[in-house]
Amino acid sequence: MNWKMPDSNHFLYCLTSDEVSLSHSEQVQFMCRSGVKLIQLRSKVLPRDQLLDEATKSVEICKSFGATLIVNDCIEVAKRSGASGVHLGIKDVCPVRACDFLEDDQLIGETVHSLREAKEVKERGVCSYVGLGPYRKSFTKKALKPQLSTDEFSEIIKTLEPIPVYLIGGLVLEDFDLLDPLGLAGICVCSGLSEGEQFGVHLPAFVKGAEKLKFAEV
Repeated sequence: MNWKMPDSNHFLYCLTSDEVSLSHSEQVQFMCRSGVKLIQLRSKVLPRDQLLDEATKSVEICKSFGATLIVNDCIEVAKRSGASGVHLGIKDVCPVRACDFLEDDQLIGETVHSLREAKEVKERGVCSYVGLGPYRKSFTKKALKPQLSTDEFSEIIKTLEPIPVYLIGGLVLEDFDLLDPLGLAGICVCSGLSEGEQFGVHLPAFVKGAEKLKFAEV
């Protein structure tokens, strides 16, 4: 299993959405053309065969742009499409089982909502990165876990070290300012990229914000 994220400068992690007018592979292409390098294909409505088709198209698009594609939830689609990895929620397939099923070079991301879950992730020892949240209310998630305090976020992130942690949940452009104080690898954005069904309206600003952080590290 691949424990290392492909690039330490992936400050922006973008997720596709079922709520916009573009297909998932079209969203991926839009993201790649805008300069996004870390993308998650996330659909809760596509049948398995359509999800595989969209993932396969998206993998080829990402390869041509040097981007990393993660598939949400489905380890079978992640493996068959040749994606860079899978992201698993608390109620999805066991990460240890996913580790046994996937190729050695594929990533496993996990979602964490609490200190208890963070300790479980560390104990399993198969996680490549973590999505931590929710930071605030989000339109993407219909049933959110309780929001955490700043102190709780800090304790969880310290517990997860050295696993890279990406903040999730209703994030906006100004939230890039949280990276240094909390010790985050980056932020995950889905609904914040768009206005209603109009996909990607705010994406250029997020990419610009991530690029500023990248150049600041040089």
